[in-house]
Amino acid sequence: MSVPHAERPVPDRGISRIAQQFRDAHDRFVASDPGWARLRQGLRAAVAVGSTLLVELALARILGRPAVLGLLLGAVVAMLMSTGIRDGRRAVIARTAAAAPFAAAGGASLGVLTAGHRLLGLGAFVLVSFAAVWVRRFGPRWFTLGFLFWQGFFFALFLHPPVGELPFLLVAIAASGLWVSFLLLTVLFDDPQARLLSIVVALRARARAGISAALAVLDRPGDVRAVRQLRANLIQLSEIALLLDGQLTDPRSLPEGVPPGRIRRWTVDFEIGMDEVAGAVIEISARLADVPEPLRVTVRQVLEALGWADQESAVQAARQIDSSDEGTVPAVRRLGSACLFLLDTVGRWDSGELRAPDRAVHVDPLDEEDGFEPVVALIGGNLPGSAVLAQQSIGRTDASRFSPSRMRLTTRQAVQAGVAAGLAIVAGEAISTQRFYWAVIAAFVAFAGTATSGETVRKGIGRIAGTLLGLFAAVGLADLTDGHRTVAVATILACILLAFFLQPVSYGLMVFFITIMLGQLYALLGTFSDSLLELRLAETAAGAAIGILVSLLVLPTHSRATLRVARKTFLLGLADLLDASAETLHGKDSGRNLLALTVALDAGGRQLVRTRRALTKGRLFGGDREGVRHRVSVLGAAGAGARTVAASVSPQRPNENMARGCELLAAKARQLAERPSLGRAVTTADGGTTVDEVRQLLAQVPADNRTALHALRRLNEALALLEPRPAVPPT
Repeated sequence: MSVPHAERPVPDRGISRIAQQFRDAHDRFVASDPGWARLRQGLRAAVAVGSTLLVELALARILGRPAVLGLLLGAVVAMLMSTGIRDGRRAVIARTAAAAPFAAAGGASLGVLTAGHRLLGLGAFVLVSFAAVWVRRFGPRWFTLGFLFWQGFFFALFLHPPVGELPFLLVAIAASGLWVSFLLLTVLFDDPQARLLSIVVALRARARAGISAALAVLDRPGDVRAVRQLRANLIQLSEIALLLDGQLTDPRSLPEGVPPGRIRRWTVDFEIGMDEVAGAVIEISARLADVPEPLRVTVRQVLEALGWADQESAVQAARQIDSSDEGTVPAVRRLGSACLFLLDTVGRWDSGELRAPDRAVHVDPLDEEDGFEPVVALIGGNLPGSAVLAQQSIGRTDASRFSPSRMRLTTRQAVQAGVAAGLAIVAGEAISTQRFYWAVIAAFVAFAGTATSGETVRKGIGRIAGTLLGLFAAVGLADLTDGHRTVAVATILACILLAFFLQPVSYGLMVFFITIMLGQLYALLGTFSDSLLELRLAETAAGAAIGILVSLLVLPTHSRATLRVARKTFLLGLADLLDASAETLHGKDSGRNLLALTVALDAGGRQLVRTRRALTKGRLFGGDREGVRHRVSVLGAAGAGARTVAASVSPQRPNENMARGCELLAAKARQLAERPSLGRAVTTADGGTTVDEVRQLLAQVPADNRTALHALRRLNEALALLEPRPAVPPT
């Protein structure tokens, strides 16, 4: 999701307004899809489905069978395989693709064989829903295989094929599976090096968007929304940096001989540079009246030059403000230092030295391949969700043997999916005995890709909204494409592309385009009518509502509990990084990789933000939304400070006072990690002791390491905001 930001002011060099707007739009688009993952997913689905339709049509003609059954089932298999099998290794793709047709065939066979016995078929539907979710415990491959098994069973209900058609259906599934396997291993295979380079392009585009947001903060002093947009850009920059770090675990992503630790160091430096620029701009904006007018102009010049990649002008302006008088507004000099650091970091990439194995770059043991510690494990090329945290929030080792607290998350969700499927069958049949399966699929998919009740609620609401809006569009498009089969098929493929392109951004938008696609499909089948679409809306609303209620009432995994686990994990990671930094400041080898700890802290910060977003809004589910947002923002500032400290310390420059300050702050972070809540009023609070002691220690530190010193001060103040406050007695 891209973040709105102000238009980038253009240096006076004849660049037209159109060029400015085009570059801003281009940056937003590139940054919103790092590695072109979403676009590739949409194209993979459209290409796989479109070409599979041709294969199935040819197969039906060769065998002399009606084409509709093979076309529909083959297209579904192609869609699920192309979007669900996303590993970067051909051997893994081949193994999953080989198993996929068997999963779909098993589901279709069970559906056809039980369809003649209504109660048996409905009971089997519930069991299939349970099993398809339960097998997810075995990894991403089984998520795809379980979904294929479920969809095979579902389409047997949808198509009502006689038992005599089962052999043809199995042949159609096999043909689709073989064809899509070939595509995934050849034309649809992602090149790891190209993906890494495109992620770097997205990282730099997001940084330029961040510079635009920083200029907006300067233009609108005191505007909370402008500051919030700038921080949102930094969060998205961190997500792209984590995606880049996860890509480094694949040795094929880098030229031979280039250690991944070198690129990790560059990524962390890049992120720190943007953190420092943004933090300095926020401080300058808060005291803009105290900045002399000539210096204010220079500040703007350096940001504009940064945004337009004018390195010479940016370096000149940055040096000018870096040498300015610090007495007026210290953040001005901080901005100058940050800009110079960021420019140097960008220059190292542009020069090509980072990707040249035979060129001597900065000698650093962290660049050695043997010392690289993978931190982020990508799932299908994407960052992981909140399932691990959700599991930690529900697990209790001291629970009795048959307590729900001992259930794994996948088992709980399997039970939820089974219960929701059973209730959706009842509700769906009350609405329509022929189309009840729409309610079941709405209830079932609510538990796909979600880990907490809040995520399920948001997904259910998105499905209802997307279906409602999609119905209006489907009716209008059906009239336009009526009688034009080629246009209708092209519309279906375009909707598939857009649906999967937008899926990571908004599930509601995905459902919107899927609903339009189904409208075109029904038009081609000759069954389209307004009443049919209204029935689909009613069934979808019933199924989604059931999914929401089941997630809240049956073995729920609460979003707030998951947020508390995310917060604790983040604070413990913060403490580990500060302890390792303290050992470095003592002049010792901590034995721990500071860069790996930094990336782990970034990953914890991302999960913190992600779980905060997943909290269900509204007083019915708990208030204090602004309080939660503020505390997460403060934690993010603390993480940025710790990241800067870790990157700025060296055993060759020991400092006992700074080391002691890091140790005290690490201990404070661990104390906060054990608290049930942060920043709350309590009867007694002794939080002032640590913050005052750290202030006194840092006051004795010389300014030779200005960056680390300022970062420690900011970190100290941030943690102080999270300490318990003494309750004010009533007057």
